Amino acid sequence: MRKYWFGIDEKVRFAIMASVNMALRFMIFSGLALLFSPERYQLLLAATWFVSSFIAFASYKFLVFPAEGNHLHQYAKSLLIWICSYFINILILTFLIEREHWDPYLAQAAAISFLLIVNYLLFKHFAFKPHRPSLLAKIYDIFD
Repeated sequence: MRKYWFGIDEKVRFAIMASVNMALRFMIFSGLALLFSPERYQLLLAATWFVSSFIAFASYKFLVFPAEGNHLHQYAKSLLIWICSYFINILILTFLIEREHWDPYLAQAAAISFLLIVNYLLFKHFAFKPHRPSLLAKIYDIFD
């Protein structure tokens, strides 16, 4: 199964896991709303985001970009990506809805499509960037 999964193009794996993570996030939010009160949606959203960030991080780290490295450092970089994505999402929605008069649902669909590409690139080249050996390690390998 592992061989089959990692035989799938990395971009497709990312899109699949991003979709699964969004569905899980929605289910967590809905479950918390049933347990508590939907009127406290801001607290529910914060709790959902907190829990789902660990799930999303693990899915990207182990199922999309199996990279070596410091988990905490990579998680911090992932948080930074999600925070930037949130603000980019706000800018896109504001522009498309306020200035271009798009339907909010269509605007959010466009934003998600754009952010899927941006997030893929940021996770690949920033959060889970493969560790490159130092110059000293390369020189040492020559004589090995």
